[in-house]
Amino acid sequence: MHPLLATSGLIPEQRLGGQSNTSYSRRATSQDAAVALYEVARRRLLDVNQWQLLSKPLSARFQLVNERGEAVDRFAHQGDYIRINLPGPGTQTGRGFDWVQIEQIRTQDQAYTGMRVRPLPLPHAADRETAHFFKHYATSSFIVEKNGLEVKASVYGRNEVPNTAVRRLLDKIRNLIISVGAILGLSKAQWGGLAKGIIEG
Repeated sequence: MHPLLATSGLIPEQRLGGQSNTSYSRRATSQDAAVALYEVARRRLLDVNQWQLLSKPLSARFQLVNERGEAVDRFAHQGDYIRINLPGPGTQTGRGFDWVQIEQIRTQDQAYTGMRVRPLPLPHAADRETAHFFKHYATSSFIVEKNGLEVKASVYGRNEVPNTAVRRLLDKIRNLIISVGAILGLSKAQWGGLAKGIIEG
């Protein structure tokens, strides 16, 4: 991990529940090649709508949504939401989807670009229940970093607690099943495919 990431605030301290670290890296042949690879990778990181194309065929689908609840086709901004369509049934709480909000995007020259997301209610929902299989304590941090000739894409999951606090029984059961699977390692396949795709295209 790049030394500057330790003080960036992008990766919260692990306090409860599960956690995961998934990375993929490539070593460039020269400094110019490393800079070029980093710039391509950081653009892929911020182009959320293309993530499913970078991952494996059975990947979740990701749609960037602005704070007004409108789907948008652009790079991610802080405050945007990501609407996640997982394979299998969704929840009533999230109207068939899981939702996270981008609470931080940070870039440090050509050292790193990172984005931290957190489960939240869907935009403008009346009931304000967290619309995700993890509780709002959880975060996922997506980071591209360049350290010398090495360029690395990583996903760090922290404080992953199953979201069984929703009112609907079927949502509780679904969230418990998916979150336990994710904590036990199923999410690493999703994030491993994405990390590799961000670097390799």
